[in-house]
This record gives sequence, structure tokens and C-alpha cells, in this order.
Amino acid sequence: MTLRRIFLFQSLITVLAGSLMGCSGASMPKRNVPVGYADGQYLHGLMVERADGAEPALADYERALAHDSHSPYLHVRLGATYVKLGRTQEALKEFDRALKLKPEDPDALRWMGMLFASQGNLDRATDAYSRLLVVDPTDTFAMSTLADLYVLQGKLPQAIDLYQRLVIEAGSSSPLHFNLGVLYGRLGNFPDAINELSRALELTPESLEIRVALGLTYELDGQFEQAASHYEEAIRQDPTNARFYHHAARVYLRMDKLDWAAEHYESALKQAPQDADAIVGLVRIRLVQRRFDEAERVLTAKIAEQGELPQLYVVLGIVYRESGRPEKALEAFSKAVELDGEDAQAQFYLATQLSEANRGDEARKVLRKVLTLDPDHADALNYLGYLDAEDGVNLEQAKSNIERALAQDPNNGAYLDSLGWVSYKLGDLHRAVKLLEQAIEIAGNDPVVLEHLADTYIRLGERDLARKTYQRAIENGADEVKMAEKLEQIKRQEVTIGEPSEITR
Repeated sequence: MTLRRIFLFQSLITVLAGSLMGCSGASMPKRNVPVGYADGQYLHGLMVERADGAEPALADYERALAHDSHSPYLHVRLGATYVKLGRTQEALKEFDRALKLKPEDPDALRWMGMLFASQGNLDRATDAYSRLLVVDPTDTFAMSTLADLYVLQGKLPQAIDLYQRLVIEAGSSSPLHFNLGVLYGRLGNFPDAINELSRALELTPESLEIRVALGLTYELDGQFEQAASHYEEAIRQDPTNARFYHHAARVYLRMDKLDWAAEHYESALKQAPQDADAIVGLVRIRLVQRRFDEAERVLTAKIAEQGELPQLYVVLGIVYRESGRPEKALEAFSKAVELDGEDAQAQFYLATQLSEANRGDEARKVLRKVLTLDPDHADALNYLGYLDAEDGVNLEQAKSNIERALAQDPNNGAYLDSLGWVSYKLGDLHRAVKLLEQAIEIAGNDPVVLEHLADTYIRLGERDLARKTYQRAIENGADEVKMAEKLEQIKRQEVTIGEPSEITR
């Protein structure tokens, strides 16, 4: 139940309860004036309220309370009337007075909880509903509301405890088991999440929401076959829902069933032809399969169908780049920027392609444009820093840019390599080695990082380590001619500890 629904439901209950309070037969505390007068004023106010509304009755309630200020019951009634009139702060004062007279008054606690929750004061609302449960431990509405408040506060174990109590008090129900399943899932307790969601589905087998939640939980738990079976059943029940095809495609990708995943992205596109995620998902699969022509056909068809959208040209540029057509890639990225000059990501792809075309100055200019559009664009900060490190210019600024990128993503192997390389260029060799070794741990045997590390070993006089590292670079795809040249230099002992230029890059 959403908090909004809770508030609406609670308002209805309390208003109905308030309209019946005059007949409740509640015991009244000792008074300083004759009982009959205060009761008469209250009853008159109640009748006026029912006939003419809250505002005309207010004076009667205030007169009744003036003659019986020790009645928590009258304070609650006056507070409820203030609520109806939108005078929330005055209402809270009356409920507070009622609770000072009778700390366990359930009506005052219920009103206080509702008002504090509506104001976003979750701590005070939680306190009121907790006290209400002390008064009546079997109050299922208070349990449910308090559980929802705990969820909003991120106190998931406490919420789970209350939902478990609700199952005992109110009986097993699909919503309760569903809520428990979702909470267990958020805590990473997937076995219990699956158990609760399965029970919810048994009670309402037609619920697609529960079925998909169960599929997602199986997926998070690494049980891909079970996840796929639930997604497929959801598709069978509602074949027009593109979201279900997305879920199935994703899990088939994780199972390495690429053709099945592609079929589901295609099905999603039949339901929602402009679904960008499905387009990208399908193209990504074709890239992995190296079916570049099919990827290009998908994108050109979508451009013809939907018009010249910059994001489609960005993806097309990636296809051209991956298929070894750099000129076409540059054209596509340029077109994306032409269509939307404020798209920072399109600008970034253009900059990388310009760099690949040995147009470094133009690449730097575009990267600075990216950082104007998005000053915290981590990839642009890193790439600009790396380009400057490669050319040995603006090294301190390059170092600052890369550190800003790394602050956003401390475990990014490419960023660590860039910072290691600029440290090398600045002569901070021990830091460079540490960063480059860390980059390799994260990114694996990347040939560029291995070359950087070997160059650094040379500067430190660690020729054996350098020789082994160059060899690893060759084994992992580095330019054999270039690496052989460096190994030959070591062999002939032509390299001594000195400037970076002593190793030909």
C-alpha cells in the first residue's frame, strides 16, 4: 500500500470514527464544572457540524472544552475539527494536549501519526504509531502503516518484523507476502524473497506484477532458467507488453543465448517501434556476434522510420567504428552533433573518433565543449587528461582532470591507467607503478596498460620485470613490431634510467 493510499484510507477512517465519537460511551474524567453543560455544548456542536459543516460547530466545541479542559476526548474532537478546516498546527496542539492528559489515547495517537506523516516528519509519525501499537498490539492498520513508514526510513528489518506480525494477526494474503518478498530482495536475502513471492503468486496466480518480481528475484539470485520461465509466462499472458520482452532478453543475454535475446528485442520493437533500449539492445547483440551489416540495417531502417534522431546516429557511429570503418563512424558522430549540439555524449564520441584519426587538437576542442556542457563528464575528463599526458603537455592540469574522473569511479581501470601514465610523465615513477599495477588487476591484461607498466619498470631500472611485461603485452595483442623493438633495446642494453623519450613509444 502506498503512503498516499494509507493517508487517504486513514483520513476516511478517522473522519468516520470522529462522527461517531459522541455515541462512544467513553468514560469521562472528573470535571470542574457540571457535566451537563460541556456535554450539551459538545452535542450541539456535533449536530451543527453534521448539518452545516465544521466551521459553525467550532465555537460549540471550544465552549465545551473551556468548561472541561481536562477531557482528552474533547481535545481530540476539537483537533479533528481543526484538521477538517486545514488548521494543522492548531490541530497538533490539541492532540498533544490530549496525550498529556492521556498518553495512551488511541485517537490522538492515530491523528498525530497521520498528520506527522503527511508533513514528512517520519520520526514523529513512527513514534506515534509505535505508541499506538503498545496500546493495542493487535491493531493491524497501525502495523501496516508503521511498516510502510519503516520502509520509507530505510529500516527494512523492522518493516519485515511488522509484516510477519501482520501475517499472524490478519492472516496470509498476497499483498503481505509480496511486500515481504520485495523487502527480503532489497536486503539481498533472495531465498526468503523467492519463498514469499512464490506464496504471493500461489494466492493470486494471475498477477503479472508478482510474476515479474519473482522473475527478477530469480535473476538476481543467478537462477536464470527459472527467471526466464516466469518472464515467458508473463509474455504468454500479456504479449503486448514490451517490458516483459526486455526482461526476457536481458536474462537470455546472461545465459549467452544471443539469438533468443535478439528475438525478444525484436518482439519488443514490434510492440513499441521507438523503444530506444530495445534498439540499442538488438544492435549490441549484433555487434557481439560481429553481424555488422544487420546492425547497420536495423539503425538505417529506424532512421528512415523515425527521422534523423541524434541518438540513432551515435549508435550507428559505434557500429561503423567497431566494424573498422572509421571514416563512416566520424560522419555518423558528426551528424549526431549537427542534429543536437547540446548532446554531451554525442560530442564525446566525436572527440574520440577525431583522436583516432590523429586529429588531436580538434579532439581536445570538442572535449572542452563536452566539459562546458557537462563539467563532471568523467570520460571526457579522463580522455582529455590522457591525450595531454600522451603528448606531454599541460601535465598538471591533465593530472587534475584524471583525478576528478577517478573520484567519480575509483575502480575504473582506464582511469587508473591514465593517472599512472601522467604520473610517469611527471616523473613520479613509484606512484605510476602502483597505479598501473592496480589498473591491470582491474582491467586484466590490457596491452596498452602493460606497455605503460613496462616503460615505467625501465625507468626504474627493473629490466627483467620490463622484459616480462612487454612479453605479456605481445601475448595480449600489443603491436609485436613495437614491442620487439623495445625488447631489443633492453637486450642491447641501450636503455638507461633517464627521460621518457628513451623508450620509443
